[in-house]
Amino acid sequence: MTPIFSLKANPRTNLGSNDSRRVRKAGKIPAVIYNKNGENLNIVVDAKDFEYQYFKGNVLTTIVHIDLAGKNFKAISRKIELNPVTDKPEHIDFIRFNDGEAIKSKPKLNFVNKDKSIGLKRGGFLHIVLRNVEVICDSNIIPNSIDVDVAALRVGDKIRGKDLHLPDGVRLARKDDFLVASIIGRGSKDDEVTTVDGSAVTAPVANDGKSPAKAATTGDKKDAPKKDAPKKSSDKK
Repeated sequence: MTPIFSLKANPRTNLGSNDSRRVRKAGKIPAVIYNKNGENLNIVVDAKDFEYQYFKGNVLTTIVHIDLAGKNFKAISRKIELNPVTDKPEHIDFIRFNDGEAIKSKPKLNFVNKDKSIGLKRGGFLHIVLRNVEVICDSNIIPNSIDVDVAALRVGDKIRGKDLHLPDGVRLARKDDFLVASIIGRGSKDDEVTTVDGSAVTAPVANDGKSPAKAATTGDKKDAPKKDAPKKSSDKK
């Protein structure tokens, strides 16, 4: 079942950067509850209450019951702005929803089997482009995380949205051609040749550290066949 926590909120009537600083000094966080019908609500919530949930790590996949002056709303955190120095939340965007509606959430991506990755063993580096992915699902089946298996990846391989294995009832919120991660660096693909039966093997290395093809083209000049020198034309007539 999707985790839930509750927050008490107060309406915010004064807006602007000066008022935001005042709110934060008072131990509150300015926030907005967005609604599909455009009736957005500006609120403030207690900083300690929200930070307690935020630092658990799954706040983007947790339903929030917001109590605003006796009115209750179901929402999910959509965007959280952080202080660049303290990394604490300083503004929150909530998305309100009703029971039975599909909602958007951002479960984190958990990259697994890195110790078994062919590309990483060959000296590659896992370049992670996305730490979270936006999905659409029912509020009762929000995944906290999605595993991304990198065991079979070689240097140069890429993982895109279409390669993610999503739980039943969960779909991507945008087209599936976006880049999630890749294996980059020096590595295996350039060192492999294909045999007659189609299997890939590592090309042998010459004693001087050069590949066989390069070694063959950089041999001693004395071993190379000499071309006939062009005949000098005589000055005598």
